[in-house]
Amino acid sequence: MEAWETAGVLPDDDQLRQIAHSVQMSDEASEEADRRARELTEEALEVLSDDQDRGEDLLRRAVLLSPVRIQPHFLLADLYARRFRRDGDDDDRDRAVELAQRVQTLSPDHTPSHALLDELGHVRRHDGISWKQAGLIVLLLVAISGSMSLFVRYFMVPDMPESATETVRDHFEEKGPPPR
Repeated sequence: MEAWETAGVLPDDDQLRQIAHSVQMSDEASEEADRRARELTEEALEVLSDDQDRGEDLLRRAVLLSPVRIQPHFLLADLYARRFRRDGDDDDRDRAVELAQRVQTLSPDHTPSHALLDELGHVRRHDGISWKQAGLIVLLLVAISGSMSLFVRYFMVPDMPESATETVRDHFEEKGPPPR
């Protein structure tokens, strides 16, 4: 936990499980941690406008105590995003993106975190292909089709002698095109 407190990096799910396992946390202790996280979040809401550093500290502790609560994650993400807009520090942007993504993991339909990620220029990955990829595929297919047509025309079909071409032309000039 000390590394997170100094580097500002949230522990991932495996690290959180290891922490809970190492301290042999009971259900009662887990409920107490969740209650304390709610209290810390409420306290942070009260002090954020006056003391952002204290609010950040309270929210970070709330996130650590209850890693499944959306509100402290999002409030902390929003705090880092505001700092990024104010100071331009990429570390703040990265922290905001990480926390907003964590909110998305906890609640995929959380609209404010979607908006925050969009605002920070973070492109969400889609399961399908992009328009650029689809266009490139179509372009490649057209190029392959054209090259195959040229290959068949010039290498697979034997050249017709000039006399055969004249015979076909004479036939159509005399008889006309076939009836429909």
